[in-house]
Amino acid sequence: MPDHPGLHIEYLDADPRIRALCQRYWRVSQDTGRFLETVATIYRAENMGSGELTALVKLHSRAWSTVMKCSRCGEPMQFATRTDFIGRREGRPFRCAVCKDQEQQQLDTAKRMRIVEAYQQAMATAQPLAALRPRDCLYLLALIKHAGSEDLSHIRPYCQVRHGRLTPMRDVDRDLITQLWRTGVIAVDPESDTAAFELDREQDARVHFNEVRWQPVIQGLSGLALYEHLEAHVLQADFMQRAALELHECCEHLALLECLAFLETALEEYRLGYRAGVKTCAMITRALQCYTVAQVCNLLHRAARDAAAYYQRGGVSRDHAAKTVVGSFERLMEKALANDWEIAPFKRNFNVPQSALSRLIYNRMLGTDDGGFSQRNEVLLGHLASIS
Repeated sequence: MPDHPGLHIEYLDADPRIRALCQRYWRVSQDTGRFLETVATIYRAENMGSGELTALVKLHSRAWSTVMKCSRCGEPMQFATRTDFIGRREGRPFRCAVCKDQEQQQLDTAKRMRIVEAYQQAMATAQPLAALRPRDCLYLLALIKHAGSEDLSHIRPYCQVRHGRLTPMRDVDRDLITQLWRTGVIAVDPESDTAAFELDREQDARVHFNEVRWQPVIQGLSGLALYEHLEAHVLQADFMQRAALELHECCEHLALLECLAFLETALEEYRLGYRAGVKTCAMITRALQCYTVAQVCNLLHRAARDAAAYYQRGGVSRDHAAKTVVGSFERLMEKALANDWEIAPFKRNFNVPQSALSRLIYNRMLGTDDGGFSQRNEVLLGHLASIS
């Protein structure tokens, strides 16, 4: 039986019937170079299913390319079925499975070496806990509480933390972790999956943020000892006094993020997408000077509801309707201030749970139950000043 041009067939079974069946499957025309019989013709003639025929051919025959060979070891390319052969790409370089595995192992080793080098450099310049900026101490402790492994040996990949939030908004989570990384407070764990980082043209490691593990980089401390010392450190009165300005800034930012996260969730419930810009943030910041987060959420809920009603009346796009939120919110806020309305506080939306950073500051350090949601920061931080 003539082989297909560029194809050598090896038969693994001496049974005449099986061998004849494989021959029919691979038989081609020397004139046209096409298979003489369709797969459907063969399996119907043999009274079997398509999958059964394919499985039998895979088991009892092998098809090798006489043209395409591994550019590294010279092993010819193997085809299990006609589909594999038809889908070949002769113009592309070919690597056999063994060579691919070897190359991947070499690449993984190179990537691991780069990460180990970076980790060792970070450890060599690690600062003691007392030398860290107050903001970095708060961020690191919140991150450990949010994503620390059960034995506190490392910080889990961000994509593996399915419950809770580090900050009210996931975009800010990334910024927080990146800041800790850039300032040398955490480093990529050398035990991370090698698929979580790549090498660029200069052989520097490029990290997939969501997939790498992290290691805190604190001089002389790790694991449980770091967690205990860090928590005790941020609860000291002198730390709170030194951190007063940064703590105030962090609380104001958290309040804004709580409102933005609430607005985003409220609009999603109405199937209206919206990304807050500078104007929205400015309006919410102004409102937070007079009202609590819970009260501002009440105004935001009304504005989102008005936008949804505007869209339902027809004649406008979802995007246009969503953009009316900031104007509606501003009008409601101005009316409330002008008429000295008492704004009822909104209850926390279960889809926007209290974040790990909020729990650390308001619950642990300030001794309130989600105080940042129901009380103004000026009142809470005034209490902090009295205990400092």
